[in-house]
Amino acid sequence: MFYKDKSDYVTGVYRCKDCIKNFKIRVRLQHDKSMLIPLPQFQQDESHVQSTPHISTEGLQETEEKTFSWQEKVFSPFEISYYQYAGNCHTALEERYHKDVIRLCQENTPNNRLFTYTDADDFTDMEETNQSVTTDSKPLVTSLVEGMSELRHRQKFGHRKSHRKDMYFSRRNIVEYNPNMELKKKNHFLQTSLQTFYILADLSVKNSDENWVGKSEYVLCTIRWDSIAGLLMVTPDFTSIASSAEHVSRLDPYRIEVDGDARNTYHYWIEHASTDMSQEEKDKEFAVINKLYEHHSDIRQMKVGSEFKMPRHGILQVHILGEVSSAKQFEYDHLFVHYFFELPKGWSCENTKQLSGFTQTCSTQRTGIANFSYLFELQLSLNLEVLQGETEILLSWPQMFVEVVSNDSWNRCRNEGYGYVSLPPSPGMHTITVSTWRPLSASPIGEMRRFFIGGSPQLEDPSFVGIPSNFKDSILSKYGLRTITSGDVTVKFNTMHHSQALIGSNIVHDGGRGGARANKYSSFLLERLSAATLVKSVNAVLIAFKRARERMLRAREGLES
Repeated sequence: MFYKDKSDYVTGVYRCKDCIKNFKIRVRLQHDKSMLIPLPQFQQDESHVQSTPHISTEGLQETEEKTFSWQEKVFSPFEISYYQYAGNCHTALEERYHKDVIRLCQENTPNNRLFTYTDADDFTDMEETNQSVTTDSKPLVTSLVEGMSELRHRQKFGHRKSHRKDMYFSRRNIVEYNPNMELKKKNHFLQTSLQTFYILADLSVKNSDENWVGKSEYVLCTIRWDSIAGLLMVTPDFTSIASSAEHVSRLDPYRIEVDGDARNTYHYWIEHASTDMSQEEKDKEFAVINKLYEHHSDIRQMKVGSEFKMPRHGILQVHILGEVSSAKQFEYDHLFVHYFFELPKGWSCENTKQLSGFTQTCSTQRTGIANFSYLFELQLSLNLEVLQGETEILLSWPQMFVEVVSNDSWNRCRNEGYGYVSLPPSPGMHTITVSTWRPLSASPIGEMRRFFIGGSPQLEDPSFVGIPSNFKDSILSKYGLRTITSGDVTVKFNTMHHSQALIGSNIVHDGGRGGARANKYSSFLLERLSAATLVKSVNAVLIAFKRARERMLRAREGLES
């Protein structure tokens, strides 16, 4: 038979969907008393060397087995003697333990070696708490190492038991009114929703004077339950799993040497002893879960509704979830972006605050790239009725103008660049790089002013970067404007189109790659919207004709009478 020492301990992690109250674990402890005592060897002459005989008898075995439920409190012999006296009990938990111990004493329950510590008990496994996270003999103690040590430290505030003399905890102030930086780093650690359950064994023995000697507590198994993630962690892992009441496959046990004496050894097995659910209980639980899911689905359907609210005929709604992703290759640091949208004729926006905005200021010292990751949302509507005489409607899509500005530690502002981009006409995910430029001063004095005190030539109308909306001529001349190339701004658009004209359409857009598919989609959308507008106009004419005919009939009846 092979045995497992502490170096062979492995933590078993199991994902559980069932209630933790149904969990049961069985521990079997076996004491092997070996009578094989080697006698000392003495050096003698080779002529007088004799083999030393060994006295050996068959070892005696003591076995104890118990099944524990989750957070079941089982008292150790020392705890029974301690909680018998009411003077040792101060908290509500200790008073409850006092009543339980008195009842056990009245029932003459024998004292067993196996006992437990629940999550409410004042207990911490010091070997686990003080273990090093590295293999270095002299590890560097940092705030992270102290935080992990505090995370494993499960000490609770309350009355200190006198029988826990082998454990030392420094007293701490609950409220520190003047904390220093070191204390702030030490006390900021993660809090988890773990519940811990310890199974221990009292392996102390009586000497010739009838006194208990030796270490009394040995941690056999540590069980942790994370209620949020639904994880059950068993340290060390199960040695066997009971598949049925009749068949249990036992694997290699774990070994404990009491006080480092190999002649006084204990072996123990850890078994998963939870009972399986019957088929009737499984069916009942499945029916309850399905009914609960249906109830939540009905509530969600009542709040959301079964259908989207469709726009009327001839209306195209464009929903955009955008992101000002990054900016790079600009001259100065600490950049922010001012953006705004310009809507052509026929376009409208319900919330005008969505048409402009500013990003946060971002530094580019390390990588040369300002990563803004600034999100914006835009909801636009295109009304084809407003553009009855327009023929190239899809060529006049809204434009996004960007202005990049730098602001240093001396509050010197500089215009780093202007740029614009038309919103993509096809739905889907689009990543667009906007190239920018800035006006250049006519003399070196302007560039020196820009370097020393900030300030640079600015455009009076930022929409001059593109084609202004009020421009009606056929030729736009920007001759004479001195410019210099600036950096690039990356913008992402996630576009969705919503219209009754798209019902039943199977056209595939290009996903933001441009080309013939985008033109095909634009032509298709224009035809659908125009057809919907035409149908609406015909319906309006028919309704007007019907009303006029009804008025004529009423007038004729009046003349005949």
